[in-house]
Amino acid sequence: MTRGGIFGISLSGKTTLSKHISALYASRYKIPSLVLDPNSEAYGPHATVTSDEASFWETVWKNKNCLVIVDEAAETINSEKDLIPVFTRMRHLGHKLLVIGHRATNLLPIMREQFDILYLFRQPSKSADIWADLFADDRLKESASLAMYEYMYCRLFREPQKLKTTPFNGQNHFV
Repeated sequence: MTRGGIFGISLSGKTTLSKHISALYASRYKIPSLVLDPNSEAYGPHATVTSDEASFWETVWKNKNCLVIVDEAAETINSEKDLIPVFTRMRHLGHKLLVIGHRATNLLPIMREQFDILYLFRQPSKSADIWADLFADDRLKESASLAMYEYMYCRLFREPQKLKTTPFNGQNHFV
């Protein structure tokens, strides 16, 4: 993953999955996480979590080779044009980007177009249509009818997979 997105309705399992991914990157690849989360949820000892946007972005641009997680995209990114370089240039620092939001429309088209991986939880059909169009795969429309903790794992040019995660307890569990 270079740039990924986790999108779905409230309580579908988005933040839970991001915590699993963060722990996986720390244990398997020894990559720490930098997390912007307005709720300041705990991610584990491998992650630096903050709700302060200004200090977060300053830290991101001063570091290299981290998993950068941005939760609540409607609030933290909200189609902000000044954040386009996060999607288009940050990879040159060796960072991996993971954005968490409710709808595709939380981001500008240029931002959405940078994703190479999507984790799509249940979401409104209009949002599912946007992702299906972007990834040129109508099967992504099925994300509008997923159950809690179910998601579609989508990589560009690959067949999507329907998977399920479990509540986070500090251990990796992709089911």
